[in-house]
Amino acid sequence: MLLNYQKLHGCHNEYIYLNFLDSPLPEPTDWAALSQKISGRNGSIGSDGLILLLPPDNPAKAEVKMRMFNVDGSEAEMCGNGVRCVAKLYFEMKSPDSKSPIRVETLAGIRECFVLEHNNPERFIIKVNMGRPSFLPANIPVDFDDVVVVNEEFDVDGKTFMMSCVSIGNPHCVIEVKDLDTFDVERYGRQIEKHSAFPKGINVEFIEMKDDLVFQRTWERGSGETKACGTGACAVGVTMVFRNRIDSPVDIRLRGGDLRVEWDGLREVWLTGEAVSMSSGQIEI
Repeated sequence: MLLNYQKLHGCHNEYIYLNFLDSPLPEPTDWAALSQKISGRNGSIGSDGLILLLPPDNPAKAEVKMRMFNVDGSEAEMCGNGVRCVAKLYFEMKSPDSKSPIRVETLAGIRECFVLEHNNPERFIIKVNMGRPSFLPANIPVDFDDVVVVNEEFDVDGKTFMMSCVSIGNPHCVIEVKDLDTFDVERYGRQIEKHSAFPKGINVEFIEMKDDLVFQRTWERGSGETKACGTGACAVGVTMVFRNRIDSPVDIRLRGGDLRVEWDGLREVWLTGEAVSMSSGQIEI
């Protein structure tokens, strides 16, 4: 069977998108295996994973549902860069009122997306309500005795880091380093992702502050280092605000582009960034 696909990126966090909003989902299909086949830099298309657009479970609460699969086939709760691209595709299909939110159902809950700019049909700017972050260890989860895990010592491979852990609907560990450009993200990211302290694995953000700008590199659970991570940027933003290191809004520079994170310290965190169309074609399943 041939399926039409579209490839989009948010800050060069690239995914293959299959749209089943108005067509039946082919069953049975091993989406995890398909993601492994087409994703990665050696995949048949090449991407950071696969995202499906589906009808929502409850149309009264959401316009579209997304499922996301990593390069290794594991299914993730959601993706901050991917959800913006889902909103872009829905906007192009349905042409809703740009002032009304596009509600995207994810395994992490409903995410409201607002299209701020759409004059350029290839590149939208979209703001997303990413929900309330949680520093509670049980919600991340992380096996730590403290009430919250913020700026705590953590030993990995003979090196001691100061880490902070937070859930943005998926688990994140934020670590500040001195020289981000030369830091061995793969060596330490791989070990931290699968460390026994994190029962479900973890995404790892390595960051460096330069004046009022935060530089970020991410080791994504199930995918390795990627050029950007939207939920990771949210984790970085709320962690730095929580630690009183910087005021909101927080501008974050990733290898794939810039993101802005806003958090008032109590309520939902907001993420603003681009959603860019790249290519389209057909794939056989």
